[in-house]
Amino acid sequence: MTTSNREDYIIAILKLTENGGVAKTTELAQFMKVSPASVSEMLKILSKDGLVEYAKYRGVKLTEKGLTEARLTRKRHHVVERFLIDVLDMDPSAAHEEASRIEHSISDEATINMCNMLGNPPDCDCQCCISPCKAVSTTGVSITMQLSDMRPGEKGKMSHLKSEDTLAVKKLLNMGFVPGREITLDSRDSEDSPSVVIVGTQTVVLEPELCAMVYIVVGQ
Repeated sequence: MTTSNREDYIIAILKLTENGGVAKTTELAQFMKVSPASVSEMLKILSKDGLVEYAKYRGVKLTEKGLTEARLTRKRHHVVERFLIDVLDMDPSAAHEEASRIEHSISDEATINMCNMLGNPPDCDCQCCISPCKAVSTTGVSITMQLSDMRPGEKGKMSHLKSEDTLAVKKLLNMGFVPGREITLDSRDSEDSPSVVIVGTQTVVLEPELCAMVYIVVGQ
């Protein structure tokens, strides 16, 4: 059994049982476009792996382990699909098909970096993320703050972008604002004036509204 085949099944079960209840073998077979016998064999394997609770003639539902794995896979799909559409200008239909292939092989780390670049588009599967975003760290002296709130001379590493404006996100990405890059606020005359920011090794001038979209981890 391939990883992609297993993940396709648990995502299908997630879709069929998300409103509660269980999925019947025949229902899952129709959804997956395979024979009921094939579904029964796969469910035995998934049950052995601790991903589903399955009883013959009674149906199937995901265990907590299976639910987490399904949501992580679906989250990877959503992030990759949005990245292909918003950043690479791919046709939505083609992006969906491509994301369906990539979701099985992309790492969680790469997915999180993509999500940070996109501005952390939230959805119902974020609860399963292995590295939740937007939360202020409570360990050590690290804290995540907007670039617009930094003081001249303060520095840190970029955490993520947060904006529903895809054109603004693209502009910031093109200027070098990517997760993990060192950011220094060089100068700012006032709250309403542009900021001179050092991004890696280059210096850029950023308007206040763009500064508010950039989140920095400082104090590391």
